[in-house]
Amino acid sequence: MKTDELGLPKRKSARLRHYDYREPAAFFVTLCTAERRCLFGHIANHEMHPSRLGCLVRSAWDRSREHTPHVLWHDMVVMPNHVHGVLQIVTPAQAATREGFGMPVAGSLSTLMRSFKAAVTLEARKRSLIGPEPLWQGRYYEHLIRCEADYLRIVEYMANNPRQWAEDRFYVRQG
Repeated sequence: MKTDELGLPKRKSARLRHYDYREPAAFFVTLCTAERRCLFGHIANHEMHPSRLGCLVRSAWDRSREHTPHVLWHDMVVMPNHVHGVLQIVTPAQAATREGFGMPVAGSLSTLMRSFKAAVTLEARKRSLIGPEPLWQGRYYEHLIRCEADYLRIVEYMANNPRQWAEDRFYVRQG
C-alpha cells in the first residue's frame, strides 16, 4: 500500500480525475452511517420505517433547497444505515478555484455533501438523538448521471431499495 509523507495510507480517490464538481450536472450519492450502524430506522414487510433520526435526515434533505439555490435536491430514500439521493447542480458554483483534497470550494458536490452531513449531525445532537460518536462514514459514493436512462435506472433502484434490503450490499441483520 502506498503512503503519504507522514507514513499514512494513501487513499485512492473515487472522484473523476479531471471533472469539475462545481459544474452543472446530476449526481447519484450514497451516504453511509459510521460503522454501518442501523440508526435511521428498520425495514419490515419490505417497507422502511424511519426512526426520529431517519425522519430528520429526510427533512434535512428537503430543507437543503432553502440554502442552495443553485442545486435541485431530487429523489432520495432513507435506509436503515445509508441514504441514497439524486441532486443536480443547475448553475456553476461561483468559486475562483477548483476543489482539491483539503481545499473545499463553496457549491461543489463534496462541499454540499459535507454541509448536509454536518447539518444533520448538529441537529441530531441538539435533539439528543445521537451522542458524541460520529454519525456518518467519512467518505461518500457518487455517480455522475450521464443520461435519462441512467437517471431512470437509479430512481427505480432507489424506489425498490426497501423491498430488496436483504440483498443490499449495505444490509445488516436487524433485531
